[in-house]
Amino acid sequence: MNLKFKHSGNAGDIIYSLNAIRSACELNDMNAVLFLKLDEPIELHPQFKHPLGGVMLNKYMFDNLKPLLMELDFIYDVMPYTNQKVDYDLDQFRKVGFNLGAGDIKRWYLYAYPELQKNFSLDYFFTSELPINDYIVVNRSERYNNGQVDYSILNKVEIPIYFVGTDTEFNLMKAKVWDLKHYKVKDFLELKDFISASKLFIGNQSMCYAIAEQTGCNRLLEVYFSCPNVITKGYEMYNQEGFEYALKENNLI
Repeated sequence: MNLKFKHSGNAGDIIYSLNAIRSACELNDMNAVLFLKLDEPIELHPQFKHPLGGVMLNKYMFDNLKPLLMELDFIYDVMPYTNQKVDYDLDQFRKVGFNLGAGDIKRWYLYAYPELQKNFSLDYFFTSELPINDYIVVNRSERYNNGQVDYSILNKVEIPIYFVGTDTEFNLMKAKVWDLKHYKVKDFLELKDFISASKLFIGNQSMCYAIAEQTGCNRLLEVYFSCPNVITKGYEMYNQEGFEYALKENNLI
């Protein structure tokens, strides 16, 4: 038998829920079947733009996310949610009443299911056998942009810089980083490998950073001042000084 989980959130939130899912699986000595709800409406502040428009997860994102999730040894299957009975409704954290703009996304699920604290671990679980290569990967979604950082400093970097993300996101970054190249992946499993093999991944609070965080790769997070709910073990930049510090520490400028 398998434990059944439901999640209706964004791809990044789903990735951050994996720590809690693994805890539940270990407690019950079972693997997980993860049901993901498609086309769940999202409410955004007017200044934000979501790459999927008005929903948190669509079929395209589901199809790209599933190969990545299926790589994990505690995930038995990933399926669309169509009102199946589940053991853990991972959307319950939204009803607890805490501030969703603060804290650590990975721990949100513990507030709804406190028994998962018994063996909760922040260990990484996305692995890659690829060697580290001499390139940088950048992702910046249109949400959670910190106006105190200027990406044009990357024009001082002498190794290749690749962007992963939508065409719109790429064009916005290309206006700042002139030699930027757009790397397009077939799915998020390939994205994980490409990020893992980079000398440095740079991203804001997005799905791509969630993937990078779960690989444990060398990474730099752009922290959004109004919603600092991504806690990383990598470098952080809240302002330009933090950006330049991380680049100098990695001998990139």
